[in-house]
Amino acid sequence: MTTYTNTWRNKVWMGWFFLQVPIILFMDLLDYMWPAWLYEPVGAPLHAALEMKEWYIAKYNDPIVQWTAETASGHDSWMGLFMHLEFFFLLPTVLYGLYRLVVQRRGTSGCDELLFLVYALEVAFTTLICIFDTSFLDEAVYPAAVKHELQFQLYLPWFIMPTLGAIDMAVRIIGRIKAADAAQGAKKSQ
Repeated sequence: MTTYTNTWRNKVWMGWFFLQVPIILFMDLLDYMWPAWLYEPVGAPLHAALEMKEWYIAKYNDPIVQWTAETASGHDSWMGLFMHLEFFFLLPTVLYGLYRLVVQRRGTSGCDELLFLVYALEVAFTTLICIFDTSFLDEAVYPAAVKHELQFQLYLPWFIMPTLGAIDMAVRIIGRIKAADAAQGAKKSQ
């Protein structure tokens, strides 16, 4: 089957995937997948990543980034599932996407497009949950201006980009289905 190669949309996907790798590995999953000795002590190889995460937390006090299983207290236990999804599905998909689009430079096949559609929908949906959840943060700790910043300046772009990516992949898949239907229709009319 055909592939979509060298489109500007593939370049946007490459940029998105390149952006995702350090965020997933060194922010979101820092204390989930790396042993503490790699990032906690000053001078450790990943200590700069810990400092960046601590800076982000100090600046925004984002409770979602601060989540741990120990501090969850049942309220936001869904974050544990999100962490597992990020490690077992999002990270491998991002790495595969980079391999496919950057290393192989073959564009996307129908199977790739289906995978990237599911990936984009999962990222958009989980980010939407985070946006919604911030609405319920304690007003004493998170005034309206802080909630607005969390929702619209930090999380909304992470919802919009994968939503546009999902639309892109859906359009590609629909194009394939229409082409297959047309070919089948032509075959039947012969």
